[in-house]
Amino acid sequence: METDQHYFFEGLFIIVFSVAAAIFAVWLGSTGRHDDVVYRIHFPDSVSGLAVGDPVKFRGIDVGTVKSMIIDPDNSRLVLVDVRLRKETPVKTDTRASLAMKGITGVVFIELNGGDPAAKTLLAVTPQDTVPEIPSEKTGLKAMLDNLPKLVEKFSSLEDQVKKVVTSVGGLTDKVKDNPSLLLKGPDKESNNAGKK
Repeated sequence: METDQHYFFEGLFIIVFSVAAAIFAVWLGSTGRHDDVVYRIHFPDSVSGLAVGDPVKFRGIDVGTVKSMIIDPDNSRLVLVDVRLRKETPVKTDTRASLAMKGITGVVFIELNGGDPAAKTLLAVTPQDTVPEIPSEKTGLKAMLDNLPKLVEKFSSLEDQVKKVVTSVGGLTDKVKDNPSLLLKGPDKESNNAGKK
């Protein structure tokens, strides 16, 4: 009888201890998140490569994570991305968000820039029951792809100019090859006389 009672208390202790450990682990994992601030960003470009849980960086320093991503129900051309940032992150009215890529690995994250010390915080100017919204700017990668046709056009015109120069140099080289004495001659007398007139 005493043995059964002993096993009962051991089992009860193990169950209570396991539940307490699980609650402690959840509490420990969420420490510091109670005062995090949720911000919203509208991206007009594709957010391909970005996923929930990906980092948000302010000038290269981790300040939060991506909380959720949905297509804007009011405008299907926009993607709504909610981010959870640490309360002390200096998000000001002039702060801008863009997508960035880490190295050549293709890992995408959100980069926050701006934040003039004289500017007000975004939280201070946002109404109480509204999610503060960080404006987005065109990503460097997207801007580069948009400017690619202009770059190709510039390279084409540069290529045409290089061809003209090479052709001119080639013609001059052929003349000198046919008549090496041209290198030893001074300027033409006719051209000097023309210049004097």
